[in-house]
Amino acid sequence: MKILQRYALKQFVSPFLLAVVILAFVLLMDRLFLLADLLVRKGVAVDIVGEVMVLSLPFVVSVCAPLGSLIAGVVTFGRMAEDNEIRVIRAAGIPLFRVILPTAGACALLMLAMVGFNGFVVPESHHRVRNLLTDVARKKPALRVREGVFMDDFANYLIYIGSIDERRSQVKNVALFERRQGKQSPGFVTAPKGEIAYTDDDSYMILTLYDGEIHELEDEDTYRRLSFRRHVINVPMDVELIRRDREYRGDQEMTLAQLSERVNQLRGEEAKITGEIRATRVEAEKNEPARLKLDELATRLRYKRLETARYETEFQKSLSLAFSCFFFLLFGAPLGILLRRGGIGTGFIVGLVFFALYYVLLMAGENFANTGKMSPFLGMWLPNLMLLVPVAEMAARAFLQRSVLDLVRRRA
Repeated sequence: MKILQRYALKQFVSPFLLAVVILAFVLLMDRLFLLADLLVRKGVAVDIVGEVMVLSLPFVVSVCAPLGSLIAGVVTFGRMAEDNEIRVIRAAGIPLFRVILPTAGACALLMLAMVGFNGFVVPESHHRVRNLLTDVARKKPALRVREGVFMDDFANYLIYIGSIDERRSQVKNVALFERRQGKQSPGFVTAPKGEIAYTDDDSYMILTLYDGEIHELEDEDTYRRLSFRRHVINVPMDVELIRRDREYRGDQEMTLAQLSERVNQLRGEEAKITGEIRATRVEAEKNEPARLKLDELATRLRYKRLETARYETEFQKSLSLAFSCFFFLLFGAPLGILLRRGGIGTGFIVGLVFFALYYVLLMAGENFANTGKMSPFLGMWLPNLMLLVPVAEMAARAFLQRSVLDLVRRRA
């Protein structure tokens, strides 16, 4: 028995690691396009780009680990069934579920490890990558050049750009306010078109404007308006990357302990508002100001509950994804035995289809939980609960060669 158990566990490890590596590479492709843009077009240093990539890995691993256990379960036990090893084990009178116990135990340990990983490592990586990208954007304001918004990331300038053609480095509908010392009002420059370029050392952004106007208010009685065919403005840029540790964290950047503390704090605020509502309800029956205050308190309470639900949803999401490392094995191993096919291609196809269904249910549950239509616990555990019956049926047929209904009837 121990030999069979070690054999099954050994066969499980290789496809699990292979699946995690391949899936991590696939999921990182989207991030790689951003990194390539930062490196090639924006001119960010290679070490900074590499750091962003490394900090992006924990989130990818948190998604790939459950899917890896699913694919490895299909591949390992599907191959054993295809090679008639499962049939031999049954013929020897060995309970098949005992063979999978060490593998299930390893996935249970992985689940516990992923609780800590999802609850502490992933949020910290989210926080650090956000801080790093913010610092990079401050060093290179060109990273934050956007259409249709006023940008104040540039020293002494407030810039508005209507549209940008990044391939040709051309801009349209430019408005620029220049803050100058000794002037009561800023200079105002407008142009229908222009070009953006940068000096070799990235010290300046060169903004070349065409067919525009300069408006200046010299004093209370003097207003000057100048027309130009070509006007060049050198906008200074920060050249050193200054790292800042920002204390603010969004819900995805909080550890499990911080999320729990934040949820408790918000619930205390909810209780306080609820108490004010009860005290105001009596007065609201007598006068109009109290009724208006009651409506305001009710609105505050509704939004406070939505905020609480958002943090609690993120808390439950970390636990649900960690549990999937164990739960997906209970689906993959029986499915491989029933299909009697253990190729890596079969494992990936089945795994991706199942995970797509799981992820759609997870996102739907998260949306319902964040909007208050469903409790955060039910929303984040909805995929596991909905797939529990199919998983139980396949496990019963694979390990006990009976249906769940037959087992229920027999007990009855």
